[in-house]
Amino acid sequence: MKRDYFAARRGKIFLAALFLLLPLPASLVYISHGLITIPFGEVLRILASGFVSAETATTQELVIWLIRLPRVCAGTLVGAGLAITGAAYQGIFRNRLADPYMTGVSAGATLGCTIAILLGFDSSVFGLGGITLFSFCGALVTSLLIFTFIAASRRVSHTAILLTGISINLFLSGLVSLLMFLNRDKIETIVLWTMGSLSGLNWQKILFALPLLCAGLTGLFFCARPLDYLVLGSDIARVHGIAVKRSTFLIILFSSLVTSVCVSLSGIVGFVGLLIPNIVRLLFGSRSGLVFAFSCGLGALFLQLADFLARTLLSPAELPLGILTSIIGVPFFIFLVLKKTEQSA
Repeated sequence: MKRDYFAARRGKIFLAALFLLLPLPASLVYISHGLITIPFGEVLRILASGFVSAETATTQELVIWLIRLPRVCAGTLVGAGLAITGAAYQGIFRNRLADPYMTGVSAGATLGCTIAILLGFDSSVFGLGGITLFSFCGALVTSLLIFTFIAASRRVSHTAILLTGISINLFLSGLVSLLMFLNRDKIETIVLWTMGSLSGLNWQKILFALPLLCAGLTGLFFCARPLDYLVLGSDIARVHGIAVKRSTFLIILFSSLVTSVCVSLSGIVGFVGLLIPNIVRLLFGSRSGLVFAFSCGLGALFLQLADFLARTLLSPAELPLGILTSIIGVPFFIFLVLKKTEQSA
C-alpha cells in the first residue's frame, strides 16, 4: 500500500513537471504563425543565433525577437500567475468560485489605468509606460487596503476579507465609472484596456515583471502546505501548528503581488484564475502543491492559445484577449460543473 502511494505520488510529480514544460513547444508554434508566417526551422535558427541589433536584423528576426517572443513570454507569465493565484484564492476562501480579481485588485488597476489616461501620462520609466506603472500602483494600493484590514483584525474571518475585497472592488469600479462619465472622450481607451491585451509589450516590461512574479510565485509554493490545512478550517490548521493569521496574510500578500503585476501587463483577462484551478482539481486532486504546479503549466498554455487566436482569427485585426478567454472559458466551465454535478448525484 505504501509503495503504491509513493508510486502514484511520483507519477503526479512527473506529470506536473511535464505540464510545466508543455508551454515551451507550444511557444515555438505560436511564434512561427501570424500575419507573417515564418517556417518552424527558421524560427529555431533565429532563436539559436540570438539577436544582435535592430540595424542589422532581418524582418523575420525583428518580428520574432521584438514582437512575438516578448508577447509569448508575457502570455506564459500572466497565464501561470493568474492560474496559481486563482488556486490560492479558492483555497484560502474555501470557495471554488473565487478568482484573482475578487479582492478588488482589478478595480484598483483599472482606476490607476484610468488616471494615467486622463492625465495623459505617456512618459517612460525604466521602459515602462504610464499606464503600466499606474495600473500596477493602483492594484498594489488596493492590496494594501486589504492587508490593513487583516492587520487590524484580531481574528481573521475569510468571509470578512472576501466581503471587504468585494466592497472595495465595487467602490473603485464606481469611481472609474464616474471618471469615464466625466471624460467621455477617453472612454474608448479605458474600455479597451479593461478588455485585456498582450500587444505592445516589450522586454523592459517583462524584465520589470519577472522578479516580482518569481518572488510571488515562490512565496505561494512555500505556502502550499499551510494552505492544505487552512482549507480544512482554522481550528484544524492550528492543531497542526499552522499560524492561521500569518499564513492567511502571506498567501493574500503573494497572490495580490502576482495579480497586480499580471494586470499591469495584460489588463483585465478574466476566467483564467477561475477555470484552470477547477480543471486541475477535477483531473488531479486538491493537494495545493500539485494544484499550483499543474495550474502553472495549464494556465500558461491556455493564455498562450487564447492570445494566438486573438491575433490570428481576424488577422490583421486583433480581438481583445479578455473577451476571447471568456468565450472559450464559460462553456467549458459550465460543462465541467455539470459533469461534477452528475458524478456527485
